[in-house]
Amino acid sequence: MRSAGPPKGLHHRNTDPPESEQMPSPGQSPRFPTLSSYLYFLFCPTLIYRESYPRNSHIRWKYVGVTVGMILGCLFYGNFILVRLCVPIIQAENNQPFTNRAFVLAVFNSILPGIMLLLLCFFAFLHCWLNLFGELLRFADRMFYKDWWNSTSFTNYYRTWNVVVHDWLYYYGYRDFLWLSERKFRTAAMLSVFIVSAVVHEYAMSMGFGFFYPIMFFLFAFFGVVFNFTMNDKRKSSVFNVIMWMCLFIGQGVQVCLYCQEWHALMRCPRTGQGSLLELLTPRSWSCR
Repeated sequence: MRSAGPPKGLHHRNTDPPESEQMPSPGQSPRFPTLSSYLYFLFCPTLIYRESYPRNSHIRWKYVGVTVGMILGCLFYGNFILVRLCVPIIQAENNQPFTNRAFVLAVFNSILPGIMLLLLCFFAFLHCWLNLFGELLRFADRMFYKDWWNSTSFTNYYRTWNVVVHDWLYYYGYRDFLWLSERKFRTAAMLSVFIVSAVVHEYAMSMGFGFFYPIMFFLFAFFGVVFNFTMNDKRKSSVFNVIMWMCLFIGQGVQVCLYCQEWHALMRCPRTGQGSLLELLTPRSWSCR
């Protein structure tokens, strides 16, 4: 497979396989993974398969206990934020007629709990959860994220927020797309990566909440693409770091507000139970008053 250089919005670390794991040349039979290496891959904190990974010599059980405690603390604090900060906002809003002013106020009231939930999810999953499995499996490569909070561009934010998923999208999405198209459609390759990421994120949100409301998909597939091309790596001033954080604040406020509205609408106006596709795909908050 021919290798393409990293695009402007998709840089990667050096995770190319060793020569013994490269794709076989024409005429050679493919090598199948051993059962032990495949089982290890299923549980270790990476999405890129290798026959072997860097390994630590021992497990730090004290670190494991502290990490489990931090995960439980994040879950408790996340529940506290939802119950004390998110639910009262939506209940107060639903007791008033829907107006543009009421919606804007609800979004701004949701910004603080939204950004707190974002940071909690980042710390609980990308730091604690992945490091927990890395420690238990003695997985030595712990670069699960980089300093995304210092980003002055959304392109840098996308590649440093979640390095594990970014590497998978780069190697099995973007780079293979360029190889198949003979490196002619870089923009299309990047757009395909955003669409795949948007679909997966929306699927995870739909399965977690139990309803379909494509807020996450719209933010990824539309605003994510726009920000990727407008706030690119040419933006070096610290002012753009402030702009990035302001966009994150507003985006989280919109998500928390709309998802909580839909959840509350389903509680007050449950579905009829007929299970029609139109009923499942139509947000309940649009019709429940």
